[in-house]
Amino acid sequence: MFNFGYDIIDRRAAEFPNEIAVKYLTDNDFTLKISNADLHHHSDITAYFLQRIGVKAGSRVLLCGLENWFEITLIISALHKLCATIVFDLLQKPVDCCNKLGVYAIISANNSPVIEQVTQNIDQLQTVETLISVGNPCPEKWLDLHAGTRFAKPFKPLQNILQNQTSLIIFDEKAQFFDENYPLFTKNNYIWDKFYRNMIENKTFNF
Repeated sequence: MFNFGYDIIDRRAAEFPNEIAVKYLTDNDFTLKISNADLHHHSDITAYFLQRIGVKAGSRVLLCGLENWFEITLIISALHKLCATIVFDLLQKPVDCCNKLGVYAIISANNSPVIEQVTQNIDQLQTVETLISVGNPCPEKWLDLHAGTRFAKPFKPLQNILQNQTSLIIFDEKAQFFDENYPLFTKNNYIWDKFYRNMIENKTFNF
């Protein structure tokens, strides 16, 4: 059964460890280069951390405001390795999205408007068990992704990959559900679609 995390990210690391997977231009005009081996390693420790806080196969995880953060590549790869379901909210209504889709965790950039929306309405979240922030400072009531991964132990790949899983949901006027083969057929220009395409085609993802 195809799994983007293992069949693409880990395969690239095994075959071409030193080739660049991701190039990220920072606000200081510094180009951060992440090799295939780096992406494999950091997606593994991210997967370990997420697994430790309860994310498992089938868990739905909402990603918010990470379109301009290189961490989105690590998080997407890690969630696929856990057979979790990635959720993107095009309507930017996180409380409604989480309650309708049964979201377990939210991972958000610390400068996203979602932080305030979620924090102010935390009592209305019916299924969310954990809130994770990317970037400093880390908001109150949120876990710091980088602090959580700093002491992560080696991640053990799943022995049994889910079949017929929902790998990604796009929350729009009508939620769109995609199975585990979604990355193979991406044609949209969302940032995550570009990442999928570049990784599958053995190209460098630039953003």
